[in-house]
Amino acid sequence: MEADVLDTIDPHLLGERIAESRRARRLTQQQVADALDLSRATVVATEKGERRPKARELVALSRLFGRPVGDFVAARPLNGEPGFIVHFDRALKTLSTEATEGLGPAIERFERHCRWYVELEEMLGAPHPQRWPEPYDIEGTPLDRAAEEVAISERNRLGLGDGPVSNLADLLESDVGLRVIPVEMGGTEVTTMYLMTARYGACIAVNEARSGDIDVAHAYAHFLTNRQRPEICQSRTPGRMSHEERFADAFASAFLMPASGVQRRFEAVRRAKRGKTITPADVLMLASLYRVPLPAMARRIEDLRLLPAGTSRRMEQPGISGERPVSHGSRFTTRYTTLAVQAFEEGLLTEGQLAERLGTDIIGARAIVEGLTEGYRTGRDGHAERVSLDLSADLLGAD
Repeated sequence: MEADVLDTIDPHLLGERIAESRRARRLTQQQVADALDLSRATVVATEKGERRPKARELVALSRLFGRPVGDFVAARPLNGEPGFIVHFDRALKTLSTEATEGLGPAIERFERHCRWYVELEEMLGAPHPQRWPEPYDIEGTPLDRAAEEVAISERNRLGLGDGPVSNLADLLESDVGLRVIPVEMGGTEVTTMYLMTARYGACIAVNEARSGDIDVAHAYAHFLTNRQRPEICQSRTPGRMSHEERFADAFASAFLMPASGVQRRFEAVRRAKRGKTITPADVLMLASLYRVPLPAMARRIEDLRLLPAGTSRRMEQPGISGERPVSHGSRFTTRYTTLAVQAFEEGLLTEGQLAERLGTDIIGARAIVEGLTEGYRTGRDGHAERVSLDLSADLLGAD
């Protein structure tokens, strides 16, 4: 291999590819260092892009990882697919300059976390289940009716009945097979981004500063009806939305606030009050139960003709979303967090790499590990004793 080939590639990209290949082979940085007769610090610097590897080292790495040298130096992604920024090119052109400002780094973060997600699955032999329905054909059906029909079909398919959804992101990951990634998007008005690729499957990026379950359900609607087309969704202004966006909004409302459940609970409140006035406090309690903003619940009740037209405008102010932090303390989904912690527990990730993948510092990462794997029980002497959960234990093979 010509030495000058190494001079034509970004050392950070090269280091990232080396790190990806090492983790896919379930090797530690120390094992790679021993195999190449280098120090671990040298391997760390190489993976961070702070040091450019020598040609002979790259040849040795290709043998160690069992992949061609070309995989490391080729001017294309390792998976052979274009980057997310290329996929979103058409969608970006439909947005204003103000909306797209600062969005490039957010798209890169989205892609990086999707890549890390797949790497974790490959490391641990835990492929993402895909229970995708056939795309729904809504052409020719009135928008509101189509939204209700698709929402009811999906709720029935997922066995949800007409009750609240306790954690939509976890539900979509475990029962559908989507990836839901919280992403820091700066001051942009973008709420979610949706994309499907051959390697990563169907993925939703959620603006962690301004998005809730309503926005996740909105992106889910795009997956259900037109999953091949990447979408970038903004804060929505009624009257200026496309037919697809209006359908997605209607679906989100119908899916998270099913008509039969909301009607039954609303009537129960009205009967309990024995004809007294329904107040914003009553709507607020329903919004909290269904984990949606107060204005969204008010509009839904109004659409169901349980309140007079125009009532929702009186509550067009920031409400509560009903979101509750998950027990493990991570801003990522339970599945992604558990895979990352398991990889760390098995020595496949360093503490620093774990913190990076969980978007926190080392102290925060330690707290997440503890939240998932440690607890207390009462010992035989009646005192509390600390116990740890082995995330990699073979439960089927246990005695």
